[in-house]
Amino acid sequence: MLAFLLGVATLPPFVARALHSPVGDFAMFTRIDRYRLELSVLGPSGREAITRAELAPHLSRDAQLVVLPVGGDGFGSDQGDLLASGLGDLGRLLCELRPQAHLASVRLGRAAFARPEFTWRESLTDCSGAR
Repeated sequence: MLAFLLGVATLPPFVARALHSPVGDFAMFTRIDRYRLELSVLGPSGREAITRAELAPHLSRDAQLVVLPVGGDGFGSDQGDLLASGLGDLGRLLCELRPQAHLASVRLGRAAFARPEFTWRESLTDCSGAR
């Protein structure tokens, strides 16, 4: 009876993991993603790349860990999801940092950990409407 109770308590997470079911799967990470953020503005003198470091004074300590990862590429699917939902906000911040800009571009590339190629998503912000 004790072995049966032990099996009922310990087997469901392993079975859920094997069946790729989110119900009962108590894994901390479902997958590890890489992400890369590229920032630029279009102004009177053309396209200008913005370094992520320029954003540091305008971000909270926690936001810096996600937006400004050491080495350029960040890791984590949750962090990538957070960035994807805030691309427009980052575009508005770029417009405020570069008041002469007409357009801000924020590109987020995401890839599985072992894959070299990124899938890109871009958000364009009209700076005349963002001010």
